[in-house]
Amino acid sequence: MGKIREGGSSWRLIRFVVSKEKIEMSDQIIPSNEDVISMAQEANLTGASTSTGGELMERLKYLVHRSSSLNEEEASKWLEDGVICKLLLANGGGWQKGKIRIVFEFIPDKPTPTKPLTPINSTSPLDDLRSHLDV
Repeated sequence: MGKIREGGSSWRLIRFVVSKEKIEMSDQIIPSNEDVISMAQEANLTGASTSTGGELMERLKYLVHRSSSLNEEEASKWLEDGVICKLLLANGGGWQKGKIRIVFEFIPDKPTPTKPLTPINSTSPLDDLRSHLDV
């Protein structure tokens, strides 16, 4: 399971991958429609060396529509809100209702370190209040 949080104009997906041996956490960025992605031209779905997230999503929507019997509206659901479905995990737990969708995600080679909310060894603004209480 994962959760999505907004990070600037892009979305950041925190995904927890559970396997038989370990639990991994990976930090990916889901590009917004305005974010620009640069890659080898022959690898890009649009055939260009740079594309926006929106251009890539539109091209993928077209490819899903063309390579399936889905109409354009149904193909769009795979890339936007998701398609209603049920999932039966191989490791048990029964059926779970939800949605499945296709997303682009950018996985940085070097993840940005997160800053702690409060610096280590700092005093809390509540320390003064706590000193006057008998707790």
